[in-house]
Amino acid sequence: MGPPGQKPSIGRAVHFQHGTTTCAADILAVNPDGTVALLVKPPNEHPFTTDNVEQAPTEAPEPAKWNWMPRV
Repeated sequence: MGPPGQKPSIGRAVHFQHGTTTCAADILAVNPDGTVALLVKPPNEHPFTTDNVEQAPTEAPEPAKWNWMPRV
């Protein structure tokens, strides 16, 4: 989960786990059930959209789920 008080909103940058690759993604929509629509930007591939994506239950990457980008 993200830092306290952080909620998904349109335009936020997140990570999306595409197979074994962690990709940058932008939130395009937040659905009433809490899932999001994403524009996923994999390295060396064409961007793609995906709908109804759940947040990973922990900070560890999980296939086909999104996470907040870690603070560095």
